[in-house]
Amino acid sequence: MGRDTWRHQMHDKEREKRKELNPIWRGVGCVLMVVLSVGGYFIADWFLYQNDLNNWFSLPEMLIDIPFLPWLPSGLLLKLAVAIVFLIISYGLINVVYAILFPIRPGKYDSPPLSPRPRRKR
Repeated sequence: MGRDTWRHQMHDKEREKRKELNPIWRGVGCVLMVVLSVGGYFIADWFLYQNDLNNWFSLPEMLIDIPFLPWLPSGLLLKLAVAIVFLIISYGLINVVYAILFPIRPGKYDSPPLSPRPRRKR
């Protein structure tokens, strides 16, 4: 059976269909990005409030009220920085959990794993 046969074309179309992602995953990714960003901002607000009460970290006054940006509300850049750190950590945790739950399985067209070669004796 050659590569130009009708059956081979049908197999190619099936393979291409399997490679396409369902468009719903774009929406899930967008919602996840928004939820993690908003959650990061609220966690940063809570964390900085608790830090004020419990003195976990000593924060200099210049980080809270930046002298050359007087038009910004007090502590906004610090909240955004903590929110970005939370966003990165939470995204990493989601990736680790996903990798544990759904490991990559090689397909029939992938190379087999390399077998270890015995060491040469000197």
